[in-house]
Amino acid sequence: MTLNPVCENVETSEGVPLTVTGVAQVKVMRDDKLLEAACQQFLGKKQRDIQNTILQTMEGHLRAILGTLTVEAIYR
Repeated sequence: MTLNPVCENVETSEGVPLTVTGVAQVKVMRDDKLLEAACQQFLGKKQRDIQNTILQTMEGHLRAILGTLTVEAIYR
């Protein structure tokens, strides 16, 4: 599944607001415990709901990472 996370007006560690877009390929790993967790989380949900849940999680992690970096580090 391909997702496009977007983070608007995220402040870097220096307080500089940025808008960042990305592309991510996601899938469930074949590890039994991870597969079981994914089934519990997503079984019975529509694909758009699954995509939205994963996208929101990814955007949250992306915002957290961007907040720890300088502008220079992001653009490298």
